[in-house]
Amino acid sequence: MSYQVIARKYRPRKFAEITAQEHITRTIQNSLRLGRVGHGYIFSGLRGVGKTTAARVFAKAVNCSRMIEDPVYLKDVTEPCGECESCRDFDSGSSLNISEFDAASNNSVDDIRLLRENVRYGPQKGRYRVYIIDEVHMLSTAAFNAFLKTLEEPPPHAIFIFATTELHKIPATISSRCQRFNFKRIPLPEIEAQLRSICEAESLDVEEDALQLVGRKAQGSMRDAQSILDQVIAFAIEREGDRTIRYETVAELLNYIDDDHFFAVTDAASANDPKKMLETARFVIDNGYDEQDFLEKLIEHLRNFLVIHNLRSARLIERPDPVRERYMTEARLFSPAVLMRMIDLLLQASRELRFQFEYQFRFELVLLKLVGIVHPSVEPQEDVHMTRDASPCGGPQKKSP
Repeated sequence: MSYQVIARKYRPRKFAEITAQEHITRTIQNSLRLGRVGHGYIFSGLRGVGKTTAARVFAKAVNCSRMIEDPVYLKDVTEPCGECESCRDFDSGSSLNISEFDAASNNSVDDIRLLRENVRYGPQKGRYRVYIIDEVHMLSTAAFNAFLKTLEEPPPHAIFIFATTELHKIPATISSRCQRFNFKRIPLPEIEAQLRSICEAESLDVEEDALQLVGRKAQGSMRDAQSILDQVIAFAIEREGDRTIRYETVAELLNYIDDDHFFAVTDAASANDPKKMLETARFVIDNGYDEQDFLEKLIEHLRNFLVIHNLRSARLIERPDPVRERYMTEARLFSPAVLMRMIDLLLQASRELRFQFEYQFRFELVLLKLVGIVHPSVEPQEDVHMTRDASPCGGPQKKSP
């Protein structure tokens, strides 16, 4: 049997299994209990947060025989039973009541006209025919217009669920005819909890810091986290007897720069130590890390100090407890004003490095200038930050008289 990736193997099959979207699953379940099922829905949000999964569970629930025939089960459970003929057909992929379309590759007027023709036919079993349209924002303007009449006066057996990552691209004439649900970015603790349960099911031992690193890399997307975990397992498990995933292994695979190196930058800046700052810059360059990525993560590092100053707490910092304690301790080394000046410098440098040559040299200069911001007495008289190359071509710019 061919291998099934984690994102598909552990895909939720019930509303209760959908992570961090309770505001949506609760609303849908209440509408099922009350018999107030609409004809058009828009599910929007970041990639991999459960939009298509929720649409499939919804489509499965509206045709579940037990929910239709057993009012007590409908009121108390409100989940597809997974045992009736309709649910089994859905799980096996043979249900004719559920149709999925990819709007990215079927975005013409002719595709929508064909869909409109199919909508006229009622379900063979159950109550509804459900049409799930992924990436609906990719439809052409003419295709959207062709959909208007169907959405305004749909047949009673049809439900349309539109999934999109770019809600602003959907015309108001379409969105005003649908119920809109915005899916949240999944919090890091809930991603970690889900990954931990997957590792337990796969008989894997995993360090907590390694799980957090995978979750942070996913940036709020459960599917991305599961895909990264798949990659980590393939990289980390070399022998059948050793099924442990360690932090160092994950950091190596993801080419992750440890927090210690960002603390090395701020330590060098606070200690007025240009030598240590240059050593940190050379470490980044010599080990093949991306300078642009380093500056972006350094901005996040300084942001964490600002969080400490403003909240007097580390609860919004997504790091292990020892690292949070270090932020609490070292935040006093910098005032909020100095931190903002450092962030402004790094934001400007991050934008300019994309278009300039000799970026390694300029990367070193940017880090050295952080020392001058913290200790203004040693700041050079002339601004060395990228004044020589004002154009994308990198040529010297003449000073105006």
